[in-house]
Amino acid sequence: MQKSNQNGALREQILHQNIWKLMLKMATPGILGMLVVSINNFVDALFVGNLIGQNGLAAISLVLPLTMIPAGLSAMIGVGSASVLSRAIGSKDVETQKKVFSNLLGMSVIISAVLTVLGYIFAHDLIAFMGGKGEVLTYGAAYLEIFMLGSFVRVFAIASNMLIRAEGKVNVAMRYAAISMVVNMILDPIFIAGFGLGIEGASLATVASLVVYSLLNYTYFLRGKSSFPVNLKKVNLDRSIMPQVLSVGTAAMMLQLMFLVQQTFVYKSIAHYGNDNDIAFMGACYRVLMLAIIPVFGMVQAMQPIVGINYGARDYARVKKTVKIFITGGVILLTAIWLPVQLFPETILHWLLPKVPFTPTDLNNFRAIMSLLPVIPIIFIVGNFLQSIGNGLLSAIISVARQVVFFIPTVLILPTYIGVRGVYFSAPIVDVFVISIVLVLLTLEFRKLDRKEAAEQQQMLAKEAQPATQPVLG
Repeated sequence: MQKSNQNGALREQILHQNIWKLMLKMATPGILGMLVVSINNFVDALFVGNLIGQNGLAAISLVLPLTMIPAGLSAMIGVGSASVLSRAIGSKDVETQKKVFSNLLGMSVIISAVLTVLGYIFAHDLIAFMGGKGEVLTYGAAYLEIFMLGSFVRVFAIASNMLIRAEGKVNVAMRYAAISMVVNMILDPIFIAGFGLGIEGASLATVASLVVYSLLNYTYFLRGKSSFPVNLKKVNLDRSIMPQVLSVGTAAMMLQLMFLVQQTFVYKSIAHYGNDNDIAFMGACYRVLMLAIIPVFGMVQAMQPIVGINYGARDYARVKKTVKIFITGGVILLTAIWLPVQLFPETILHWLLPKVPFTPTDLNNFRAIMSLLPVIPIIFIVGNFLQSIGNGLLSAIISVARQVVFFIPTVLILPTYIGVRGVYFSAPIVDVFVISIVLVLLTLEFRKLDRKEAAEQQQMLAKEAQPATQPVLG
């Protein structure tokens, strides 16, 4: 009874509490947890760059885009399932809630089996395709082989954690993610230097931390902590919810996979116009960029259950207000991060490349790639809003447009005129156009919600008026 009351109270808070307070309450643990996740990636690069060297950092920089394949498939399962679950919680659809976990588990098993086999077999070819040569290729292939062997724990950990967030328990979900990442940070230097495993040690530490992550999530459901019914003995693919999961989840997957496509062209362009040092520098820039934008992902995860549950409850005005408030909060937060990044670029880059002297051109390239950081939240928050209300197709279109349709031609053409600098300037140029398009699409979606709200109010008024129009008998 107490558990039911607590879950009901959380639902009522999401439906009625002041949204600014709700954002601070739910986004704070999300941001802290995601910062730990991002710091973990940053620390990986830090240990590899300092303990193995510049070629080691270049190698994991080439691996990073390839990790978007399992990340994208994890997001497809997790985001799609979370969207279905949060809307079912909002509409009190218990039958749908019962199907979500077993379907997630079934999808995780099948997809991770394929990833493990193909990833291990083609690791060397994939790193070579990304532009790896010599020692960089050897390091990258060794890291990727071990990483892909841990595909199941990665897919299940990320996807199942998204279900916990979809309930509104962002603090619990982020606590588990943070514990896992701390484990990775501890194991990194032990495996790399202490056991003398080198680049393989860095990958083993990552897989070990994902095992911990999976066990924490599974134990949560095993102990009956979830607010929705879960059958841990059932593993299947449920045809009744699969279309909804895939419809929304495909958009999240596209975001990750398009990042892979984008990064492939980035590093191939860097390899063509530059050298291994340029690859390492670009890798450092992207690590800093990912660390800087990670608070937005924490905010997005907090926003998803608020939008999804309120949408399921048909409170469209509150849905719109939530999106506006989260965009405002995201812009304010990333502006605060953007200022020191622009003022002290050399200090920040030396954390990853301590022995590398940076030229004024290097620092200007770094500033360029970070230039639109304050307004980047608009893209991610609007994309998540679309996924949360079940409009996965439009969210996928935004991802493809940003990272493929606009970016690839730009990154192929611009460097032919200004060399390596063109790779760094491509992203901010593209994002100016994408943000403009996203704001137009958001306006159109808000108008659709207004029309939907008006139609439902008319239906309600018609039902209320119907008894009064019945003829009096007798």
